[in-house]
Amino acid sequence: SHHSFFLRPLVCCTRDTMAGGMTTSKSGLEENGAWYRDWKLITAFLVLGINPSWALPCALFVEVPIIQQTAPEGLMLAAWMNIAINLGLVITLTYVLVDTFVMPIPTEAAICFVIIVSSGFCAVLAFTYTYTAFGMSVVYLLMSIMGGMVGTFQVLVFLPYLTKYDPYLFATVRLGDVIFVGILSGLGMLQQAVNISPDVFFILLAPTQVLPLISMWYISTKNPEDFMSPAASVEAAKGRARGS
Repeated sequence: SHHSFFLRPLVCCTRDTMAGGMTTSKSGLEENGAWYRDWKLITAFLVLGINPSWALPCALFVEVPIIQQTAPEGLMLAAWMNIAINLGLVITLTYVLVDTFVMPIPTEAAICFVIIVSSGFCAVLAFTYTYTAFGMSVVYLLMSIMGGMVGTFQVLVFLPYLTKYDPYLFATVRLGDVIFVGILSGLGMLQQAVNISPDVFFILLAPTQVLPLISMWYISTKNPEDFMSPAASVEAAKGRARGS
């Protein structure tokens, strides 16, 4: 059967010098089961790339050419946004420190919390992005901090968490991230052409940010051992051996 380019199993061919023929060895996909034929599972991992990711800061920057026309910062808005995005790292590092040294926080729960909060902030932003105070675009900059937190959470927590899954699925999540950022950029181009307001843009963005929750639920209904990475499978086996 034929599979798309990022799902097609890699077949390693070695020459049999004794028989003068070719022998093939199955890839990890073929040996570990038939999960790669489950299009629903593949789609779930693809959608998982939407959030948490750097897509939220990218969406904020897509709107900068419009927002800066009325923002107090003017052309300096993007510079202030970069400062705010970097402040988001402080929130993520605080989570990592608490999880490491104070009390363990379930990773899945933290991921779901970030997805819900970022989605909620997007919805609120659609109606409050024009609010200013102290000569600054307070709401937009606060959302930039949130975007920085979500982006750094992806790097420090989410991606390491995903490494327990098969490398093909890990790559699928990254592909979903890239595709979604491309969609946001395309929507930004369309927005300039047909004069869509930023509030409509953010209203459309908010529901997409919560879609990964459905993916998390669907993946949780499957047996994770069927699509673990080789390293995760070894760790699981060691854990079972210690428990026995």
